[in-house]
Amino acid sequence: MSEDAVEFSCPFCKAKFDVPKVYTYATCPYCGTTFRIDNPEAHVEHYIFTASYDKNSVYRLLKEFALMQVGIAEDFESATEFESSYMYLVPLYIYEVNVKAGCRGGKEEAEEGKVEIDVHGGEETAYIVTPAAQGLPMHIPEGYSFPARGRRFFRPAIVGEGVYLQPSLDPEAVFKSVKEPYVSKAVSEAVAACGDNYDLVDNSKYVGVAHYPFWLVRYRYRGRTYTSVVDASDGTVLHLEYPMGVKSRVVGLVGGVAIVLVAAAIGGLITGAALGLPIHGFLGGALSSLSALGVAVGRFIRSKGVYRYRPSEEAVFVPMR
Repeated sequence: MSEDAVEFSCPFCKAKFDVPKVYTYATCPYCGTTFRIDNPEAHVEHYIFTASYDKNSVYRLLKEFALMQVGIAEDFESATEFESSYMYLVPLYIYEVNVKAGCRGGKEEAEEGKVEIDVHGGEETAYIVTPAAQGLPMHIPEGYSFPARGRRFFRPAIVGEGVYLQPSLDPEAVFKSVKEPYVSKAVSEAVAACGDNYDLVDNSKYVGVAHYPFWLVRYRYRGRTYTSVVDASDGTVLHLEYPMGVKSRVVGLVGGVAIVLVAAAIGGLITGAALGLPIHGFLGGALSSLSALGVAVGRFIRSKGVYRYRPSEEAVFVPMR
């Protein structure tokens, strides 16, 4: 046994196996029971989200998505070949947030003896799914919305379906962090309604741990490797590298040069008309637009384009989530 691991006995089937000391949870490789390292007897719900895309379908999806990118190489489809793919089972924590800051008494009279008004304070509810480990092999955008459907109970055979990653973050610390904005909002609403005369009731709960599938796919185009990350459950493309075509790069460079020349000409006309010094205006206009030229030159030199999914924006090629 390694010095970095400890031997555990499964609380359900009593099988013995080694667990790295850095793990927060352990999953028995024999019966699939998941338990906390510091409290093996505590029951932990463990779920898995269904992978709807295999390596062949996800590669086809990526090629279709890449062809939609502006400036992609003209011969992309014919000059691209598959290199490798790995499905990572990323650990997540699932929480249900339910906090209420209710005003004491619950009612106020608008006019004495006539009308009663309910004063509820603030109440917030949410279903939160968030990564349970740091140092993941792919970047998951902050605020990424994991689909609620497709969740089922974990079974040991699933581990062999992909690269299984263990949770490493403290679930209580994560819970406190993700819950705090909802508590603050409920309290601020209560303070606005009834000042400090409120009671905070927190019925939030930790649901359990889950694993979510992501594909890390690499393909080759003219001897160079490009990397992509895809949600294996619903096909959302999180990250895509793709080859830029020479034609689009040249057009971009020409456009950058044109911006510099137009800005310089306009600066020369304005300064010439005002001060009779057209050359100074020309140079000033040219200098002010050098940043645009720099961007154009950078795009011309760079042969690789990158798409990154942003949760705040509607994805271009995503099935209904």
